[in-house]
Amino acid sequence: PLPSGGAEGAGPLLQLREEQQQLELGRRREQLREAQQRLQEVALEAQQAQLKRLRQTSERYWEQLGALGGTGSNWGHWEGLG
Repeated sequence: PLPSGGAEGAGPLLQLREEQQQLELGRRREQLREAQQRLQEVALEAQQAQLKRLRQTSERYWEQLGALGGTGSNWGHWEGLG
């Protein structure tokens, strides 16, 4: 027989609704976890690109300083730091 929509049908419907909510929460948590992981990856990539540009700038600086008759290239000193 089909449920009449009375009190006897409310229990299973509430349980089903709670299960649906739990599944949705699980999906949202997974989406947030994936988004957080991607943000960390993007931040790391940006940091690495920034460090590369900084090293290139520093290298050019030391080369120009050496070409101007300064103390010569000290770039070798910095290479071991990264």
